[in-house]
Order: sequence, then C-alpha cells, then structure tokens
Amino acid sequence: MSDAQPSVASPPAVLTVNYAKEKGEGIVYGGILIAGVLILHAITRAPTVATIGALVVLYGALYHWPFVRRDRRAMEISPGGLVIDRLGRLPWNAIAGADVVDRYLRAIRNAELQIELRRPLESAIENPAQVHPLRRLMYRCWRSTGPQQITVKLNTLDTAPELIRAVILQYVGRAA
Repeated sequence: MSDAQPSVASPPAVLTVNYAKEKGEGIVYGGILIAGVLILHAITRAPTVATIGALVVLYGALYHWPFVRRDRRAMEISPGGLVIDRLGRLPWNAIAGADVVDRYLRAIRNAELQIELRRPLESAIENPAQVHPLRRLMYRCWRSTGPQQITVKLNTLDTAPELIRAVILQYVGRAA
C-alpha cells in the first residue's frame, strides 16, 4: 500500500485539434440532399426559383465543408508555435497571453480562446497560410477582434477548452 498521491496528467507537448465532425455533418450532407431535390424540382416546375434556392443551399453546405473534409485540422499547438487553420503559425514569442472565455446561450456553453499578441497580427504571423480562393468562402474558427487580439471559437472543435488552454499556457510562459 502506497501513500503516494495519484499524479495529475500533464498536458501533451503537441496537440492537434480538429473541427468537430458532428457539428457540420447534418448541414453539409443535408444541404447537398436538399440542393439535389431543388435541382430536380427546377427541371420540372420552376427553374429560376429552384435553381437560386439550390445555389443558396449549396453555398451553405460549402461554407461548412471544413467540418467533414478528410484533413479537418483547425489548430496545432507545438513547441514551434500555434498553427491556426487559414491563418498560419504564431510563434510563442508573439503571444502575450491566452484565456478561455465562456459565453452561455441558455444552457449551451460557447467557449472562446482569446489570444493576446505582443505585436500586430500581420507582423506576428510566421509562414502565413496560402488560402485557395474557394477555401476563403468556407468556415474558419478564428476572427481578429482587435489589432493585437484573435478569438478562436472552441465550441466547433473536438477538444476540451481546458486542455487547449493548458497546452498553450505551458508554452506562453517560457517564451516571454
């Protein structure tokens, strides 16, 4: 019998966070199905209205495509920095701090990761992402909320917000 305390698991050194497939699956596949029905309706009855409706529904499915594509990586946290989909790599010396902010809509938790930068976003990014023009029309998990701040929506990702925060904070303190 040992009196040793159970060890608390330390966060992993590298964490890859994907888009949560279940969040967009219904929208993508349902949208494709509805667009197909509208196209069939366009052939027989009202070509203009049904075609416009089908295009709108297809755009909704295309917008949510990152949730179901094969490479659904939204973010990677590693010793080299924080890589965010469609943004690029933010080295640890460019990040001043990070915090998870919870916003609730009724009983639904919408967690956001707010990242404070040491310099403006344009100069903080190493290896900016090269984005295909079609990919620019699709969903992205982050938005710039100030000249030196980024907000990442964590409720659309498949990893717990607390784990993401813990992994980021193990690097942010070292780079200061």
